[in-house]
Amino acid sequence: MRASSRRGQVLTVAAFAISILLLSANVYIYRNSRIDASPAYSTLIDYAQHIRLGSIHAVTASLVNVSNGGASSNLGDNIDRWEAFTRGDYRFGICDLNATLGSQVPYSDGIWLDWGVSGGGVSSAYIDFTLEISGRGAEVDWAFPVNRTTEMRVSGSYTVIVGDQKAVTVTMSMLNEGSPALAQSSTLEYWDTGLWNDASLEGDYTAMDYGNGTYRFTFSAEVPGNQINIRMRVNDVRGVFVEAQETLVEG
Repeated sequence: MRASSRRGQVLTVAAFAISILLLSANVYIYRNSRIDASPAYSTLIDYAQHIRLGSIHAVTASLVNVSNGGASSNLGDNIDRWEAFTRGDYRFGICDLNATLGSQVPYSDGIWLDWGVSGGGVSSAYIDFTLEISGRGAEVDWAFPVNRTTEMRVSGSYTVIVGDQKAVTVTMSMLNEGSPALAQSSTLEYWDTGLWNDASLEGDYTAMDYGNGTYRFTFSAEVPGNQINIRMRVNDVRGVFVEAQETLVEG
């Protein structure tokens, strides 16, 4: 648990720092390309889009941290820092970014982690932002939500080879915000003799990536009984962690 917490803390610092650096670079480019910035409404809209992009980065980085073992309060702490950063950055007037963490069920403090035992797992962060920018005769009053959700679904079955030896087939699908997504890493495990066993250590283990968010895994193992409990642990390409368990039966 301590190792997981430390890993989460490191990811928070790294991911959130990267987010701030990316946004800072965007703001720098924006400033230099608009050195004689006019008070036109379109200029403020461009700047507001940079703020929205940075907000997405900050929420994503925080979800990476929390899903990998960091405290759920890290989301609010990181967003507080982001709000302070944006308020101190705008040089043409007033920039006021405010965030409301998702609190409606299933969210708590903006976070929803549901790593179920029925073939589905979700890691999600949700925040409602309001942005007010004013100065030089133009204003922006904008409300936008940010929802970063990684969802994983796993299913499968087995056939009996002989005795307790079973050939197992598992299908896993990944989604980001409801659309097909890719996995950065995955670990498939099965339960036997009181332990989770890494399926990739079985000699005939195979993993196939279909390139559309769907993955297929096969292996054989000696597992007694008429059910096999499996667990899939995945980090998507953004680094968000999610896991799910499922009970397989003969099919």
